Amino acid sequence: YVVGHNLIKAHAEAWHLYNETYRAKQGGLISITINSDWAEPRNPHNQEDIDAARRYLQFYLGWFAHPIFKNGDYNEVMKTRIRERSLAQGLSQSRLPEFTESEKQRIKGTYDYFGLNHYTTVLAYNINYPAGVMSYDSDRGVASITDRSWLNSGSLWLKVTPFGFRKLLRWIKEEYNNPPIYVTENGISERGALDFNDTWRTHYYRSYVNEALKAVVLDGVDLRGYTAWTLMDNFEWAVGFDERFGFYHVNFTDPNLPRHPKASARYYSQIINCNGFPDP
Repeated sequence: YVVGHNLIKAHAEAWHLYNETYRAKQGGLISITINSDWAEPRNPHNQEDIDAARRYLQFYLGWFAHPIFKNGDYNEVMKTRIRERSLAQGLSQSRLPEFTESEKQRIKGTYDYFGLNHYTTVLAYNINYPAGVMSYDSDRGVASITDRSWLNSGSLWLKVTPFGFRKLLRWIKEEYNNPPIYVTENGISERGALDFNDTWRTHYYRSYVNEALKAVVLDGVDLRGYTAWTLMDNFEWAVGFDERFGFYHVNFTDPNLPRHPKASARYYSQIINCNGFPDP
């Protein structure tokens, strides 16, 4: 929470610096990108699960979005939960730091658009941790599972759930007063034996881009741009070169690092050329 607190304050300073010193000359846009899954209640008829799905989003996306896109302060869900658990643990104050009034004014509205990384959806339900456990997970009080019918990817955490993309875009529109949105990452991985005929990736992009289109046309979401993750296979966090997200395969064992297009590259280039779905 301390790191997140300083990150939000640092973001605000970077935005003001650009706004006051460089914007007039460069005419650029500056903002923050927030990564978030969509959370669906495990049982849509159970109020506890509905509340858990809401907490999941407020502790994940809302942690950073609420101060910047709303009022300069953390959302009430986080403030209440973390304060109550902190006091129950015998602390004199919340483990979630507080912004001063001047910091709130400094942070509020420091965006030109909403940057969003999104890949997948989870099913959320309530879980009560023992009072003494001090952690983000215990504060949030949410556990998550996935539906066995959802298609897999090369990453354990990434299930193909296009419907959640539209729901998250609409949620951002309603929660943060319809900001312009740029999707800065969206894509799917594979691992194991090389297969250039990556039909599952084509399916992923077709489905997800279609849900983004529904968000724009049917829900009135102000979506300005979309970036696929990613052009080429790359070094992927803690899994290194094992999980590949690229439209282009990179042979990392060859010092020349040759790149070859997968089938999805041709499909995605058609979407770009048509500014939409290819006409059959």
